[in-house]
Amino acid sequence: MAINSLNKKLSALLIASLVVLIVSTGTAVAAEKTPVIESIHLIEGESDVLLSATLSAELDEFMKEALKGGVPLTFSFKIRLTRKGTIFGEKRVRSEKLTHTLQYNPVKQVYQFTGEGYKEPMEKTTREEAEALAWMKGIYRWPLFPLRELRKDKRYRVRVMATLKSAELPSVFGYLFFFTSIFNRETPWNQVDFTY
Repeated sequence: MAINSLNKKLSALLIASLVVLIVSTGTAVAAEKTPVIESIHLIEGESDVLLSATLSAELDEFMKEALKGGVPLTFSFKIRLTRKGTIFGEKRVRSEKLTHTLQYNPVKQVYQFTGEGYKEPMEKTTREEAEALAWMKGIYRWPLFPLRELRKDKRYRVRVMATLKSAELPSVFGYLFFFTSIFNRETPWNQVDFTY
């Protein structure tokens, strides 16, 4: 009876110690590398203004191991286009959300990427981790707005931000809450102005 009681106390102490260690490590890692939208580029395409943006977000070895262990990552990009100079300051012209999801398939040993919010959903696979993470972090030549609908000599502002998340773990793994506390991060808005 006393041995069972001692085992329970030791188990509880071990779990509490691990949780404190992992949470403090995760908090330090999250504080070290705050993700940001590093660059926003606009170019004139054939019929649209095309947007490219890059997210700067480092995943440490712990996060990469979690990804390889089957925890999917989702990066959601919010994009807003506003026109300046109206009576009320700025008028929202367009607001969209692009979602990038990455999951590792250990049987096929490939990273599976999906992109939603595009004209056609994107699906790609690769064995290269660096390539998969580059897909996650970039928006490339996305049609922001039709050129014919832009007003001449009006000032526009494009804002981009991203939310980085991991999947919610099943309740049976509830004590592993540190995964979500490490992966749930948000960038500040970055912006660029232009006149057509």
